[in-house]
Amino acid sequence: MIFRAVVCLWLSLLALSSVLIAPASLAAPQDATSEERPQLQVIIEGLEDQLLTNAKAHLAIYALHQQTVPSVFRVRYLMRQGEQELKTALMPYGYYQTQVSYELLQEDQQWTVRYQVNAGPISTYQTVTVTLLGEADQDTAFTRLIDDLAPTIGDPVIHRDYEAFKSRLRNLAAERGYYDAFFSRSEVAIDSASFGADLTIEFNAGPRYLFGDTLFCCATIGAELLDRFVQYQQGSGFNTRDLLDLQVGLAASDYFNTVEISPLWSEASDKQVPIEVTLTPNKRDRYQIGPGYGTDTGARLTLGFDRRWLNDRGHKLSSVVRLSEVQNTGYISYIIPGRNPARDSYSFNAEVSDRSFEQQRSTLTKASVRDIRHYDRWHRTYELSYQREDFAFGDEPRQRSNFFIPSIEWSLIESTTLEGSRNIIDDGYRISVLLRGAHESLVADTNVISLKVSGKWVHRLNDKWRILARAEVGALEADNFDLLPPTLRFFSGGDHSVRGYGFQQLGPLNEEGVVVGGRFMTANSLELDYAFQPNWRVAIFTDLGNSMRDWQESLKQTVGIGVRWVSPIGPVRLDIANAIDEPDTPWRIHFTLGPDL
Repeated sequence: MIFRAVVCLWLSLLALSSVLIAPASLAAPQDATSEERPQLQVIIEGLEDQLLTNAKAHLAIYALHQQTVPSVFRVRYLMRQGEQELKTALMPYGYYQTQVSYELLQEDQQWTVRYQVNAGPISTYQTVTVTLLGEADQDTAFTRLIDDLAPTIGDPVIHRDYEAFKSRLRNLAAERGYYDAFFSRSEVAIDSASFGADLTIEFNAGPRYLFGDTLFCCATIGAELLDRFVQYQQGSGFNTRDLLDLQVGLAASDYFNTVEISPLWSEASDKQVPIEVTLTPNKRDRYQIGPGYGTDTGARLTLGFDRRWLNDRGHKLSSVVRLSEVQNTGYISYIIPGRNPARDSYSFNAEVSDRSFEQQRSTLTKASVRDIRHYDRWHRTYELSYQREDFAFGDEPRQRSNFFIPSIEWSLIESTTLEGSRNIIDDGYRISVLLRGAHESLVADTNVISLKVSGKWVHRLNDKWRILARAEVGALEADNFDLLPPTLRFFSGGDHSVRGYGFQQLGPLNEEGVVVGGRFMTANSLELDYAFQPNWRVAIFTDLGNSMRDWQESLKQTVGIGVRWVSPIGPVRLDIANAIDEPDTPWRIHFTLGPDL
């Protein structure tokens, strides 16, 4: 009896082992090397673009694509599992009736799992209901958001867009002080028979919190000036953009090294949130020294000293001395914050400069007062100045001029930077208008009025190419042009004017052949640059311009090529240009550093 039982058990184990071992013949041999085992190929047919990309990301067996086959059991298991994975992958794009068929093809060196996918019809919204509860139902910012971004009837059911809309609702609530906001209902119901969907969102924003007291800590300037940086009112609706404006204004003032702003939600009372502003003072004094070189100025040296605040009212002192082969200048400015210190300022300025270049000699003494305003993209400067200038051209006797000059300048600038580089413009423009004049009845040697308009434009054609254009035109009218000093006349030529000519070396000549400047001026440029390496670009350009006694005089044109390096402090440009109209003129090198606009 015992012997028979043992024999039966042995036979049963033998049969079981044969069952377990037999399928191994269908799989790759376990003792074969990886080079001898076949590779797995996974093919998905019927999908493309983002649907195919998402399908591959969801398909577990795709991780074995072009890998050595592990075993037939694992391949078959993952292959069957892939049917539901593919269906799930297409649901976020509105496909809920997807059909999937699959097969496994086995060859000696390659196994192929092939999926055939029929995504079916896309589901669309047949009803859309978005309800605002709480105080947000009276907030036009939410109304605009719903009008602009909420799904509408007939739109495909794209989960990413649905979640993005919900996220924008949450973000807008956080931005505008709806601290207790939540979704009381948020669902998309799919009707498999009609391929339609019903969207229902109930967003309960609750009450809107208000600005409470703004508390400053650790400032070195007075409370009266700090309060002027705050442009919102206590008791007005909370808005994080107002806090961002406050932070940017305080940081840009140069009084502080760090600025941290925190709403104290836990201390809110009667829905008013206190705002805590923690400031770390900057060093009071700043010194700077900077050697340099420019083809307009030659070798140069800049020495500067700034006192970031002189008193608790935030008054500042800024001074600089610039020495170069062409011109030496000393400048000092006393600056007073305006009513909105982040945007407005007044300054009293004094300047002394001495220029001696290409037989042009000038010594300028100037005092001025300025009123500067910033309006988002707009900038406006009013200036009243008195200048005395001693000057001479060539061997002419020196003249002395006196002018009291009111002026106004407007500028508009808008730009975007390339992704990954904040120092090169992607698209943008700058427009400036300068109007100034003087009258004999108000300390002036002669009546004069002058207008200069300039503009720059940058446009990205594609990932590699940009086009840059620049135009500048000026005109003046004076009773006696000969009494005007060089600073009130128009000149052309140089790094930022007409390349291929020297600095201010385009214009009418006197009897000695010295450029004396003109009544009119224009300087224009068209440039095409190409990015051949990260942070490196090459350019071709043509410039056109001149300064003239009248508009009928001919313009000078140049052509050139250049290299640009996008350095951490801005584009560095090396250009070589030649005058078309004067073929015997040698090619001229120009070296500049500065922003595109």
